[in-house]
Amino acid sequence: MKIIKRLSIAVGLSLLAACNSPSGGNVSQIVSSSPGNSTAKNSAAVAAQWAASCGLCHATGVGGAPRIGMAEEWQPRFAQGRELLLRHTIDGFNDMPPLGYCMSCEREDFIALIDFMAGTAP
Repeated sequence: MKIIKRLSIAVGLSLLAACNSPSGGNVSQIVSSSPGNSTAKNSAAVAAQWAASCGLCHATGVGGAPRIGMAEEWQPRFAQGRELLLRHTIDGFNDMPPLGYCMSCEREDFIALIDFMAGTAP
């Protein structure tokens, strides 16, 4: 029953992200090329990308994933260094697959997503 609930949440978040995210291209390219770019627009784009790719595990901590907004779960990872955290994101680590379900993400996208989840975004 728990798995059905988690899958339902993940599907719902993905559908919401699909409705709100710009179509075509990389999120960081779309956001950075938008006229009148603002932090609010960046945050919305990152939140949509999170819902489409990271939310499946990081919303509830599936497989030991640090949960969004839970600084105490992110702190030990940051203590090992941001570069290692980024490498684990790109290469995969433990239960996290390579690229964490975001096949279109670039390095800058992953940095923004990590900061968003850890609550360290500017």
